[in-house]
Amino acid sequence: MNEEEKTFAFLLLMYSHLKLMACPPPPYIPDEQFFCILLLFQMYQEYLGLVTMPLSFFNIRLRDRILENENQEPLATNNVYATLCNRPYEFWILSGETVCSFNNLVIMISQMIPQIRFGNSYVSLENRVLLTLIWLRQYPTNTLLSLSFGLSVANVGKIINNMWVLLWEVCSPLVTWPSVQEWTAKQGHWREMANVVGSIDGTSHEILVPMVEPQQEFYSGHRNYHCNHTQVIIDNEKNICYIHSGFLGHENDAHAYQQLGPIGPGAPLDFPAGYFILGDSIYPNTPPLIVPYKSAEIFRADAREKRRMRKFNRLHKSRRVYVEHVIKELKTFRVIGSLYRHPRWQLSCVVELCAGLSNRRVDIINETY
Repeated sequence: MNEEEKTFAFLLLMYSHLKLMACPPPPYIPDEQFFCILLLFQMYQEYLGLVTMPLSFFNIRLRDRILENENQEPLATNNVYATLCNRPYEFWILSGETVCSFNNLVIMISQMIPQIRFGNSYVSLENRVLLTLIWLRQYPTNTLLSLSFGLSVANVGKIINNMWVLLWEVCSPLVTWPSVQEWTAKQGHWREMANVVGSIDGTSHEILVPMVEPQQEFYSGHRNYHCNHTQVIIDNEKNICYIHSGFLGHENDAHAYQQLGPIGPGAPLDFPAGYFILGDSIYPNTPPLIVPYKSAEIFRADAREKRRMRKFNRLHKSRRVYVEHVIKELKTFRVIGSLYRHPRWQLSCVVELCAGLSNRRVDIINETY
């Protein structure tokens, strides 16, 4: 018996019961049968109202349902910046900046934003910048940052959304494509490969499974997760010269390189003729790229040529690994080195921001040592 038949049978039973138990109809109702039908429909409507009525606590927050009689004290704003200034090593680990370089960064940002109150508490610019750098470097949840800085979770989210854009405006220009004269000046830095002045490689950033877009566009069969890809070009001094993020997860490095645009003399990415950039075997072996010899090419060569090819591949590998080191340093910013949980349209700019901060770290280390 389906639901309709059960409902019809229930109505018949109710009609029979009410016909036997109901009081005599009032004078304006023509007969007893019509009165029972009206009474039946009235009771049925009341029954539906009881069934569809929400629970007694439907308008109470989930937090109030779980924590009854909660008497929580308001958060007290903590001056984390003042505490970490006395602990410079922890300051470096959490933010990726020294106290001196951090103050210089705050001075650059202070010209772009005024002091702001969040709720009932005043948050200094130093603490707002420090909170954002910790978010980039460690990628904690907003709840942990809320407890650390003594702010509500909503205010932590507002600070991050406001400050990372300002940091991007300040730090992204630190990643610039060198001029032809600057590329030429890098000649001979690697003595065994005098005309090689840089390296290129790609990396991936895991993202949440897309809910609206086609998932297969973002799924990488090689990585076995949904991701976006980034192309990184460095010079022979391990500085990031160019970074481009936002390639779909199903594309490989060769497809991503074709979308970068031409690299060469007079091209948008101006590069001198006769100089080269190292890439792995998936990239096209066309100037200015140099890729290693494939195993099939080595197999078909004679003994003397095999030795020469294998020696070249060893030299190629020993120098191209530098771009892997730079990517490893870039991914110490866990916001792009772990599962990215925020809106995907922000990821490309966040990657550029982390690249600029990574170049700042290199400059800090070079100045210190």
